[in-house]
Amino acid sequence: MMKMYPDTESRAKFEYPLGGLMQLRDIVKEGELPRSTMPDANGEDCLIVVKNGATTGVTIGRASGVESFVRDYKESGIHSTSMEIAIYPYSYKDGAFSAPGDSGSAIGDVNSRIVGMITGGAGKTDSSLDVTYASPYYFVDECIKKAFPNSYLFPILA
Repeated sequence: MMKMYPDTESRAKFEYPLGGLMQLRDIVKEGELPRSTMPDANGEDCLIVVKNGATTGVTIGRASGVESFVRDYKESGIHSTSMEIAIYPYSYKDGAFSAPGDSGSAIGDVNSRIVGMITGGAGKTDSSLDVTYASPYYFVDECIKKAFPNSYLFPILA
């Protein structure tokens, strides 16, 4: 609770979900990712996120804006761009946000919205923090709905 809602006022408004499971009810829209204005425990603006992965269980992290990676394979004529969200551990004291086996896990924010889906990561080195990469869910949802127009990917349970 203290990590997800560092300021006391927001924490007081939070209602713990029935059974301890947070139901994801919406998607973080494209324009909201780079403009995160939620302060963390240090007062820095970020998007605080949570996931429950098969390998690492429930972890909390700090998401940055969307990054894109361009790949050119001249031999085969392939040019592709992928969009990814970089997610870092909540603090230097916390462990990695994800590990091998967590791929495909949904990532949510404090407003019960789907932020992204884990696609990979890069472990901690002497000169860098551990980082997890996630595909923005608005992009995943858009791609799936092109192929399956009547799909609904996050049903709300009664």
